Amino acid sequence: MKPRLSRRHVLKGAGALVSLPLLDMFMPSYKPALTGRSWADSKEFPDVRNSFSQVEGGKIPAEIKPLGTLEPLLPFKDDISILSGLLHEGAFTRGTVVRHAQDPMCHLTAVDLFRVPGVACRNAVSVDQLAARHLGQQTRIPSLALSHDRGMTINYTDTGSPIPAEWDPYKVFERLFTGPSAADKAQANVRYLQRKSILDGVVDQTKKLQASLGADDRERLDEYLTQLRELESRAVQARKWDAVPLPKLPEGAGPLNKVGGVGQSLDLGNPQAAAGNFGPRIRLMLDTLVLALQTDQTRVATAILGHMGDVYKEAGLNDSYHGYTHTGPLGMAKVDRLRIGHVAYLLERMKAVKEADGSTLLDNSLVHFGGGMGTWHESTDLANLVAGHAGGKLKLGEHVVFSQQPLANLYVTMLDAAGVPVKNFVDSSGPLQIS
Repeated sequence: MKPRLSRRHVLKGAGALVSLPLLDMFMPSYKPALTGRSWADSKEFPDVRNSFSQVEGGKIPAEIKPLGTLEPLLPFKDDISILSGLLHEGAFTRGTVVRHAQDPMCHLTAVDLFRVPGVACRNAVSVDQLAARHLGQQTRIPSLALSHDRGMTINYTDTGSPIPAEWDPYKVFERLFTGPSAADKAQANVRYLQRKSILDGVVDQTKKLQASLGADDRERLDEYLTQLRELESRAVQARKWDAVPLPKLPEGAGPLNKVGGVGQSLDLGNPQAAAGNFGPRIRLMLDTLVLALQTDQTRVATAILGHMGDVYKEAGLNDSYHGYTHTGPLGMAKVDRLRIGHVAYLLERMKAVKEADGSTLLDNSLVHFGGGMGTWHESTDLANLVAGHAGGKLKLGEHVVFSQQPLANLYVTMLDAAGVPVKNFVDSSGPLQIS
């Protein structure tokens, strides 16, 4: 048997991909007035259209300071680049899905949901799953999808079917370091054999139907068969790792802290019920993400940090983020800064993980944070940033303005940095030159 490469060896040539979607509007203070490496010295706001035209006489309130949103990231200014002027055109074609729902659906797929004639809505594969197709064979977990909300996902299969995200950090931690009991494994094996038998039978039966079906029905049948093949592939991948011992907790790491309050005891899919406990739970979620990367159990991960319905009572805010985007710029600024604080926390944790050669987990990874919808519900001049150096492949530290280049260009750059052989993705026109 060939020895399995450790993450520190592989990441030098590949890298770990982490995407942290914002999934809502972002105020202009994300965008420094200065470009290049001097962005951190910005003392004023750029002259951009903003969400405050209906309040304060169209002026940005004095309490909102330049770089106020990005200030938590200043300790990492050499490890990040701010990207502005990006376009997500296909993701916001008008159709049967409301604007706010299109953002999580299309953020990582970049597709026009209404591109198929006669089909009300059809998504496509998300970029994380495209990466997992190439990198996931080398790890126990092909891709890790996390969310602060039980009912939200941004991850989609090859056929555009949603992939449920993990929302309980304690269960994720257990999956990483405890695993199922012997009895659970035995039951899982029985279920696998049963499912394999059922799938084989279904595939044989459906193949006989294809010749007698019309074009539309044949397309639906092909989609169904593809979904079955994806299920079978994931089951086979999981079984491959059954005999491989789970990794031990890294030195100095311990079980996750317990978070009390309504956010743990009530339905976390209800933003109002979970209000007041988002921060501690998101930090736990990010802790598990770092541990998963550190122990090389996955090399592809996504995490949803917030959405329009969130209410942050922990920050003294009583309206939803959506409400503040229309009527309360100060509340909006507080939420933006709070969420950027979570990103800074993740980067700090990743930078603290040291590799044998003196580099860090952040050096050997590429983190993307952003959203697919701008301040005016449009898909232009989007708020995005990248962090990490992809094993030395990227030199960051700048604010770069792109003239309406597709956001998908960034995804091509990320895939290339991770060693995934993809030349284009949806509406991309080539890799984004960010270093």
